[in-house]
Amino acid sequence: MTSPSLLQLVLYFLRLGALGFGGPVALAQHMRTDLIERRGWFDEAEYEDGLALATACPGPLAFQLGVYFGYLRAGAIGAGAVAVAFACAPFLIATAISAIYVHFAGVTLLRAAFYGVAPVVLAMIVKATWKLGGKTLRRNPDAWALALIVASCTAVSGKELMPLFIAAGLWGMLRMRPRRQAVSPVSEDRAGSGALLPLALPASLSVATGAASLFWFFLKTGFLVFGSGLVIAPFLQAYVVEQYHWLDSRQFVDAVAVGMVTPGPVVITATFVGYLVDGLGGAAAATVGIFLPALIFVVVLTPWLRRHRGNVWVKGFVSGITAGVVGALAGTTLLVGVEALPDAIAVMLTGLALLIVMRWNAVPDVLLALGGAAIGIALRGGWL
Repeated sequence: MTSPSLLQLVLYFLRLGALGFGGPVALAQHMRTDLIERRGWFDEAEYEDGLALATACPGPLAFQLGVYFGYLRAGAIGAGAVAVAFACAPFLIATAISAIYVHFAGVTLLRAAFYGVAPVVLAMIVKATWKLGGKTLRRNPDAWALALIVASCTAVSGKELMPLFIAAGLWGMLRMRPRRQAVSPVSEDRAGSGALLPLALPASLSVATGAASLFWFFLKTGFLVFGSGLVIAPFLQAYVVEQYHWLDSRQFVDAVAVGMVTPGPVVITATFVGYLVDGLGGAAAATVGIFLPALIFVVVLTPWLRRHRGNVWVKGFVSGITAGVVGALAGTTLLVGVEALPDAIAVMLTGLALLIVMRWNAVPDVLLALGGAAIGIALRGGWL
């Protein structure tokens, strides 16, 4: 196993943020494939610890997992550097789409593109969920049972329920812990000093009321909403549309679509909402607000997890949580499918996209997304 430089890790997450489609499941799988299997920068145990941490804490799962790897490499400085790198490209892309949406008359074409991209994104999510489940659940009947229960509850309730994750962790402690205590905890050498970076709120946000309101709302959202990022929509709907009336229902659906079809973390939806409410300043404030809690949680909690990961009870809890997150992501995939497939044509496009992503791994995700957008525009944009 070779340790990457901080620059290598930052460049990797810049690229993943710019080209990584498919939501949290796909992004988490990309990290496993690239960082553990291909490059050997981290090991399997570190990945599963990070996945459990990202699941147990509020905030976007894939983003937290990436920040966790940054922390392993260079402590709080590494976590902050990866956080900025991972969010940079999605922020710029979402801001550009927002500007087009607001200032140009191409909304019909944009919606048509979303129609074609959504089935491709769904196919990517299905593939990533399948691969992630196979590698994390293995042949453990308790893990599969937990995943099935959590998936069913998520699909029925329409949201990820934190008590289920806690229950899965407790069940893992009882049924899935190793028989023997590990010899010693993992070394802290690669985790850095663990010192918390100064996280002062930008003073400029207190001047512009719109930006300040957006920042505080999305900061609270980041601290309160558990899950993969794909299920942030119900929470936002209740406040952004029904309580604060920042957007109407159609605008909100478009905001969620932007989060789904742009690369990087799905919660980049916040950028689109912020731009529509208060322009570029609002987009920046909303983006910082939604991502900041994840950085705080990782920097504060990772040292504890690393210190106690050799404990069999902690290992069992991590195993249970990991099984629970696979189930939650599978259930969320069903929820996304309901929104992404409005008609029979979309269902057929999803089947075709799923066939491609399952049979031909060499086809780049971004090429598939662009192809889906072109098909959507051809079908719904008046070109056929």
